Amino acid sequence: MQRIVDRLAKWKMHRFYSKHPKISQYLPSTAKLTKDSLENYIRLYRTVYVKANTIHTGRAIVKVWPTHNGYHFVRVRGKVQHADSASHLINKVREIDAKDLFLVQEAIDVAEMNGHPYDIRVMMMRDGARNWQFAGMVAKVNGSGSVVSNVRRGGGFVLPVATALAKSGFAPVEVRRIRNELITLSKQIIKYSEKYPFFSYQCGIDLAVDKAGKPWIIEVNLHNPSHGLFKQLKDQTYYKRVRKLYRDYRQHNSRLI
Repeated sequence: MQRIVDRLAKWKMHRFYSKHPKISQYLPSTAKLTKDSLENYIRLYRTVYVKANTIHTGRAIVKVWPTHNGYHFVRVRGKVQHADSASHLINKVREIDAKDLFLVQEAIDVAEMNGHPYDIRVMMMRDGARNWQFAGMVAKVNGSGSVVSNVRRGGGFVLPVATALAKSGFAPVEVRRIRNELITLSKQIIKYSEKYPFFSYQCGIDLAVDKAGKPWIIEVNLHNPSHGLFKQLKDQTYYKRVRKLYRDYRQHNSRLI
């Protein structure tokens, strides 16, 4: 299990996707967390996220922004805390896991729905012939006070992507354009992922859309993405497609990783 965790580490995957010229333009600026990198990113972007390299499902995500006497930060869905300096903040973050590498990443000014930020899970799955197929997409809306879109951990909820985009103020023509761009980008990501040293037959790609309508890549989940998100939608079309592709692959193939 540890080998899988190490192979799917965020920093390793970020560097991999950064090498693709068409994909790299959708990646938020990211660096290893140090005192210098934190101070530089705060200066450049004002608000940043600090993330553990090998901890997933939103358990180790910290939102950070500057104040007149240091930094404020929130972990997942907790209360706002204060750190006097970059070094103090890094020490607080490392209480989450003293051994893991941490990353600092620019915070995208993401689209919001009724004041709630959200991101979008796009599901790509292999069929029985091992060809990748678009299986569905869903908007994951942050719960109140949460800095993560993980529905279970952040107390959020799901919506159809078109509904979330429309409620963010995008016109119908923009909703169609953004939706098509999200699918096209996801197909580029999964095609390029064939070169990554990890075999995947189902992939959950987390994307965000900023307030100008540009997509951004948040995370690529090559292993064990949730099907349950799609079951929460009132319209079960995507969920049925996800389960059909899953059964089709498992029926005709034995390789899982």
